[in-house]
Amino acid sequence: MRKTILLLLVGLFIFGCERAFFEDEPTDTYVSNFEVFWSEFDRNYSFFELKNIDWDSLYDVYRPLAELAVNDDQFFQVLARLSLELKDGHVNVVSPYGVSTYDFANGEKPAGAENVKSHLYNVKQAGGSIEYAELIRQNVGYIHIKTFGGDIGDYEKIDDILEALKKEDGIIIDVRSNGGGSTTKSQTVASRFADKERLYLKVKYKNGPGHSDFTDWDERTVSPEGPFQYKKPVVVLTDRKTYSASEEFVLAMRLFPQVTIVGDTTGGGSGNPILRELPNGWTFRLSSWIAADPDNNTYEGIGLFPDVVVLNKSQNPLDNTDYALLEAMRVLDKQ
Repeated sequence: MRKTILLLLVGLFIFGCERAFFEDEPTDTYVSNFEVFWSEFDRNYSFFELKNIDWDSLYDVYRPLAELAVNDDQFFQVLARLSLELKDGHVNVVSPYGVSTYDFANGEKPAGAENVKSHLYNVKQAGGSIEYAELIRQNVGYIHIKTFGGDIGDYEKIDDILEALKKEDGIIIDVRSNGGGSTTKSQTVASRFADKERLYLKVKYKNGPGHSDFTDWDERTVSPEGPFQYKKPVVVLTDRKTYSASEEFVLAMRLFPQVTIVGDTTGGGSGNPILRELPNGWTFRLSSWIAADPDNNTYEGIGLFPDVVVLNKSQNPLDNTDYALLEAMRVLDKQ
């Protein structure tokens, strides 16, 4: 009798533990996946207060839509639409049914920027990330940094590039349509133009469940590095597709006395994205810090303003003139 009771108690204990275990585990339903998605943002996303976003009210709108989803594609559309409410180029949902991406450039494709090669000769590649050349009509060098991603070795070639362009009277650095990459790589390039150590960026990390829970400001500096510093005049070309780590490059470069920023306002992407995974295997990214310039001015969703504004647009659809490049040439000609 005792043995029977003992076995019964053991069985109840195992069943109870098993039930508790499964209740703690998120089940793979549309609603449970939505809850994980919403909760991860609620705890870790950095811009709710800065952008005045009522995340709770969006829960009330989108959770019923998750309940109504009848297939994976519909559920992806729910998460995609919710993520786009944040207006953040660092927020994405990746699924077999597509990738949600916020168009921070508002569909703009600046006229003429792709026609820059007609002004160049002796074009050379430095890995897959950088190309450099000389201007045909002016004693000026040109460096096109396509991305700050890729191999760190590409950016360490900046010393060789500057040596090759040393005889020129100045340099144009083109970071238009550069969507970012690594802070380390952008800082590596910027350090070759630094006149002294300068504070160029401040960041504070999300570190608690409340929307206002952040670390203190962490200060980032850029200092002179490399075999020599480039002190001749420099123009940096920007547009609305200059984003993320390339904006950090602009933040550093605009502090140096020999540098002028020419073009359009940058894209305004200051968040440092972290990657998360849903129970169904889909992944998503969210911004996890707030960045600011040395004066505590944030630029998320705003961008960085150039010294000389050139929108590089024309009312004539056949006009492929690169007005920003021409203005950069005029700026250097005056110096």
